[in-house]
Amino acid sequence: MISDEGPQTGTAGGILLHRLLAGHPADRLRVIARYVPAIGEPLPQVDYIPLRTPWAALERSRFHRLKRSLRAFGLVPGVPARELDRAVGDFSPDVVLCVMQHASYYDTAWAFARRRNLPLAVIVHDINDDFEPVLPWARSAARRRDGRFYRFARCRLCVSPEMSRYCEELYGARGEVLYPNRSPGLLPRAFGDSDALRTPGTLTIGFAGNLGYGYGTEILRLLPALRSAGARIVLYSRKPAGPYAALAEAGDVCEWRDFVPSAEAWSAIQRDCDAVWLPYPNPAGRMERLFRHHFPSKLPEYLALGMPVIVTGPDFATGARWALNHPSAAAFVRGDDLAELAQLLVRLREQGRLRRSLAEGAWAAGEAEFSPRELVAKFCSQIERASQPC
Repeated sequence: MISDEGPQTGTAGGILLHRLLAGHPADRLRVIARYVPAIGEPLPQVDYIPLRTPWAALERSRFHRLKRSLRAFGLVPGVPARELDRAVGDFSPDVVLCVMQHASYYDTAWAFARRRNLPLAVIVHDINDDFEPVLPWARSAARRRDGRFYRFARCRLCVSPEMSRYCEELYGARGEVLYPNRSPGLLPRAFGDSDALRTPGTLTIGFAGNLGYGYGTEILRLLPALRSAGARIVLYSRKPAGPYAALAEAGDVCEWRDFVPSAEAWSAIQRDCDAVWLPYPNPAGRMERLFRHHFPSKLPEYLALGMPVIVTGPDFATGARWALNHPSAAAFVRGDDLAELAQLLVRLREQGRLRRSLAEGAWAAGEAEFSPRELVAKFCSQIERASQPC
């Protein structure tokens, strides 16, 4: 694997890679990435080799757009072949795996695969245009270069059907859909636990994870609906700051419990909450293209908890569209109407039968579409197929 980030349990993307590769023999995997994990756990007994790409310092300077723009025309030097060979050592790969994240690294994986005449497999979780913007005069060149990379890959694993269609339209090659995989150890609580509220008379809603991507500001905007419905939210996240600081001050309706490892957060939410919430910002603003094509890794985890799932936001977001197509598994409202959201929360507060029905539906739909065993099996099958001679 040659990628900006490798499998580890310290970041959201690293966790997904860790789950995909956890069962792979350690002596059949070598990870060459930007850093060796210092937060979270790497895969045991797997070699992690740090690799610094040329001009990396410019990525953290005011010249970052210029650097990426020059890369689009092939004017940024790549990692010297001798240096990459040293990192690979005597390891003899059958296939090269990378994530389409941070062009310097997927360009390196692409160059190595071409030079060694190896098949390339790519995982696409996000639209790189949004995370690595270039200057206007380089946009077309950047997309052409990314298109050559994407078409070269023998295996293209896209995080959603929408992402697969987007990449096919943009780059002219089909990709397979591989949804984000939840932890195989995450099991539902007893469905009967939804019959009674955790705090009598109050609907307690859980949220776990990063408040970025607009989630924190949307929760803040919708707090009046929670107040009017007799609901409260418990946040398992890092301490709200900046635009989210007011969440820490809304103690009448919002409780902050700090960030903990995901397994602990899910266990606490199952114990203390009545429902979970995926709050897309509405309007989405600059995040619209991301929300139209990504798939929230939080959703498969929520569905596995054995609890009602609430999704709010614009109906074009992939998680919202999934909820609209699975009304027995998740309750969706647009969120631009506070009264409509409050009405949903009141129904959930007052109707134990509705809470239990949604909890059962969430688990059934999650197992049908996001089974960890089946997603890992699909990943392994696609990688194995890519490694076979054409």
